[in-house]
Amino acid sequence: MIVLLSAVLLAAAGPSPSPAVLEAGLNGSWKGSLGYRDYQSNEIQEIPVSTRIEALSDGATVLRIPTFDDGPNVGNVIITTASLHDPVAGIVTLGRFRKGRPVELSTAQLSVTAFKDATHWTVTSEEDGRDDDKPALIRVTEVRDGDMLTATKDVQLKAGSAGWQFRNRTRLMLEIGRSTSDGHR
Repeated sequence: MIVLLSAVLLAAAGPSPSPAVLEAGLNGSWKGSLGYRDYQSNEIQEIPVSTRIEALSDGATVLRIPTFDDGPNVGNVIITTASLHDPVAGIVTLGRFRKGRPVELSTAQLSVTAFKDATHWTVTSEEDGRDDDKPALIRVTEVRDGDMLTATKDVQLKAGSAGWQFRNRTRLMLEIGRSTSDGHR
């Protein structure tokens, strides 16, 4: 019954924009925290993070640049992710760049799983990847609720999996005054 009601409400709201259109609306500077499951202790650790998101004028490319302090031995870590959306196929091709590491390339299947308006939505991505150097299915659920953005990464190991396991979560707040409609600050 709830599923049917959700489907009716979604249909009444009209078609939802593509994930590329929704992600383009994230232009700006965001600050918050990155919480992750430590592989050794299995405990949740949390650190501050700032992220700059810029949608390019082609309507398909989005850059995300999070920065966080990884402690006194490493210092600031900057990860640049370039996303190229293919709205017809419902996929995004990702290139992830981080100093001292090989470039990571992947393709994820995207779906808008909830949509109210341009600042209230959920997009889910799934891709084959690796977690703790083991083959895994990676799922990221990104929820925008006004000026709040939460991305939760869950993994499901391919061999002997016991289901989805939490890996990390980024909780961000849009820095007011640090964003414009064309992405320039």
